Amino acid sequence: MAETITPWTETFRVRSYEVEPSGRASVETLCHYFETAASGHAQALGFSIEHLVERNLTWVLSRLHLSIDALPRWRDEVRLTTWPSGQNGLFATREFLLHDAADRLLARATSGWVTIDLARRRPMRLPAFFRALSFPDRPRALDDAFPRLRPPDVDAFERRFRVRYGDLDLNGHVNNVQYVAWAVETMPPPFIEAHRLADLQIHLRAETHYDDLVLARAGTEDAETGVFWHRLCREADGREVAVARTQWVADD
Repeated sequence: MAETITPWTETFRVRSYEVEPSGRASVETLCHYFETAASGHAQALGFSIEHLVERNLTWVLSRLHLSIDALPRWRDEVRLTTWPSGQNGLFATREFLLHDAADRLLARATSGWVTIDLARRRPMRLPAFFRALSFPDRPRALDDAFPRLRPPDVDAFERRFRVRYGDLDLNGHVNNVQYVAWAVETMPPPFIEAHRLADLQIHLRAETHYDDLVLARAGTEDAETGVFWHRLCREADGREVAVARTQWVADD
């Protein structure tokens, strides 16, 4: 019987370049922390990106659901705990809990990852070594089966982004955190300054590459509850590359 996986913990101190004008960490910063901790844990468990590349495979984030109670501020120290929680079809699921130095829960997230065949750029069945793991017996950070997000036509706000070389990751395509940044930045600054992101669901559907133009559109589902839908499309062919649903609350 395989040994049960132990959750992985890392601490981070919020740096000045990781905060917004409000002095609080951006949602992209939290996502970068998640990515860093997930990568470190995967390496320790023997199924890092480097391990998969040897088999002509790689990990790609496909789903992320993030719930935020509070955002840490510049110089705050935070503790992130993460663990793989199993599989859901083609998805390998991974959980995240973020606490501050006083052990207050700041944010929690669940994610779905797929393995991609590097030659064909297609999702593959999860490797046997992953399916054989014994996962921690603990509740998921968020209970989400990742049903397909189906946003309505959204056109209240619109922005265009051109992919920079610095947006690319080890796989040669746009890093998943950049899609989160584009979705959030589609909202106008006066709205962002008066609100705080409380919940984000994002589904990543296609790759984008250097110099691609991405059209990001957002529109409200319910102004009273602060729910917005986001659709990101590759402008050259209209391909939908990501969809998201965000919920915002008035800033305190």
